[in-house]
Amino acid sequence: MKNFFKRIKRSIFNVEKYGEYLLEKTSIAVKYFFGIVLIISLVLAAISTYHFSVIVSKAYSYVKNELPEFTYENGKVNFEKAVEGYDADMDLYSIISTNSDVSDGVKENYKEKVKDYTYAIMFLQDEVIVLEAGEFMELSYTDIEASYGINITNKSNLVEALDSIGEYGINITYFISAVLSLYIANIITYMADVLMVCIFGYLVAKIVGIPLTVGKTFVLSIYALTLSIILSTIYSVVYSLTGFVIEYFDIMYLLVSYIYIIAAILIIKSDLIKQQMELQQIYKVEKEVKRELEEQRQDEKEDKKEEKKKDEEEKDEEPIINREPDGSEI
Repeated sequence: MKNFFKRIKRSIFNVEKYGEYLLEKTSIAVKYFFGIVLIISLVLAAISTYHFSVIVSKAYSYVKNELPEFTYENGKVNFEKAVEGYDADMDLYSIISTNSDVSDGVKENYKEKVKDYTYAIMFLQDEVIVLEAGEFMELSYTDIEASYGINITNKSNLVEALDSIGEYGINITYFISAVLSLYIANIITYMADVLMVCIFGYLVAKIVGIPLTVGKTFVLSIYALTLSIILSTIYSVVYSLTGFVIEYFDIMYLLVSYIYIIAAILIIKSDLIKQQMELQQIYKVEKEVKRELEEQRQDEKEDKKEEKKKDEEEKDEEPIINREPDGSEI
């Protein structure tokens, strides 16, 4: 885990080291991608659960004190009366419908009515629809009943079931489902962004003359997207808590990753040029050393020849000593 966070830090602050990622297996980058998406999904699910817990608390109180009497049978609810209300503190609009028509057209009409509120909850005959931060979530009563293993037939049963489950249990269940749904959605979204950055980076590499394969460009694209993913998460959290909107954020989000991939490719090109220059220098030095050694060997050969020639000349010049006859030969 420590190395994982070091990798995040290096991906953001050390673009000059992106070349090291080219030496790694693609599977390492893919694991890194799934890891960072999981962390982000946990953070976003936690924020979503916080807002949901506020809604649950309000709804818990509402069910006990203000919810009209109802009967439930075969996955359908029949309320005693239709009620609509608004909570200014949360900007929450609630609807309890007695309409037996639950077609898609009716649902869309309800959604259109509440879409401008921060939160909304709509109890229809066969399901409950929750609006949070512009996203609708539909939960059928049969799914809720199956998930919690409860049998509700009227308001009294519902209150008893809520007391047995507790707000904590509801929030934990929501958190788990939020993590799973966000994780899958984020993988799809961010992988699409990675592929876009990969295509862009591959074209840049071709233009600047670096022989990068699609696979290696894909690896660089994952790390190049790190800061963009983190900024996107921070923006989502800030928006969720304050409603603050940054215009054209989606454009800037991808622009950051494009800058990273361009910088990484140019740095890699610069490193390759330096390596080529160093190799040329080494080759030049080796060539010079080889030439000097060759000259040295040639000089040694010449010296040996001169020495041999000199020895032969000295032998030729050596005097011949003639002895006079002493008469013993006779």
